Amino acid sequence: MKLNKEWFIPAPWGKIAALSYGNISGDPILMVHGRQDSAATFIPLLELMPNNYHYVAIDMPGNGRSDPFPISVKLSRFHFVAAVEYVLLYLKWDKFIYIGHSMGCEQALFYNTVYPNHIIKMIFLDLTPSLQRLQYLQEPDHYKRYSDYYNDYDFVNNNKKVYTKEQAVEVVMRARDLTQKQAELILSRNLIEVDKDRYMLSWDRRLRYIVPQHYPNDYYYKLFTKKSPPILHICANEGSKNYPSKLKEAKELLNWLEKGLKYFKVIYVDGGHDVHFTNPERCAQHIVEFLNCEFEKSKL
Repeated sequence: MKLNKEWFIPAPWGKIAALSYGNISGDPILMVHGRQDSAATFIPLLELMPNNYHYVAIDMPGNGRSDPFPISVKLSRFHFVAAVEYVLLYLKWDKFIYIGHSMGCEQALFYNTVYPNHIIKMIFLDLTPSLQRLQYLQEPDHYKRYSDYYNDYDFVNNNKKVYTKEQAVEVVMRARDLTQKQAELILSRNLIEVDKDRYMLSWDRRLRYIVPQHYPNDYYYKLFTKKSPPILHICANEGSKNYPSKLKEAKELLNWLEKGLKYFKVIYVDGGHDVHFTNPERCAQHIVEFLNCEFEKSKL
């Protein structure tokens, strides 16, 4: 599948970078990446997807080639829901399919809560590790997230560390267990050249300090089951190995959703959290089958 175009969508704080693939007259699919990533994470998967859909992949604010939110208070997940809404208003999409990875899956859940009846299908690529970050129920944990941010305020909001390209590739390879070629693809949208072979990473450091939600699972369950469309969750068998602290709570919420929603299908595939990127063939078939399914309305 070839790239149709790359352009920027205006927002009050700057611009949001977007990529278009497939048939521009086809059913629309919005693709939203996870924390500290970019639209490049979907490129290997798009090569295996049917060409009859119109895919738009975006760089979320503070990622890839999109401008960050203005320096101010801590960021929350709801800042990014607003960014998704600006994209959809620009595209003039009333009904669309949503594909998200990690934190990008959360954006779909919250977006559907705020703006129901627009997403007709959701496809989640390893939601579980990101869902664990919602699970901060003890007040000391909750307040520590704020104190850590403000104690490191200057460091967090002045991202001026410089790398050679080789150093940047090594950092991404090590952090995400990728090959050199894969790391270079991820960085293709995340390097800001400041001098000859001297680069900064475009990722907003505030993404490491996102406001915790501090709500119990029954609250999330009520939110996420409100007018929910059919959902496919492709779960990586090794996706949560580096996020064990709140895994029990995250799995509990997912089990509730699987039992409570009429169409919440879970598929397990071998691989790590980035399996859709490292081994897209393990995910593509399940996604295509789900896209081809026609559903009645959910019982909720």
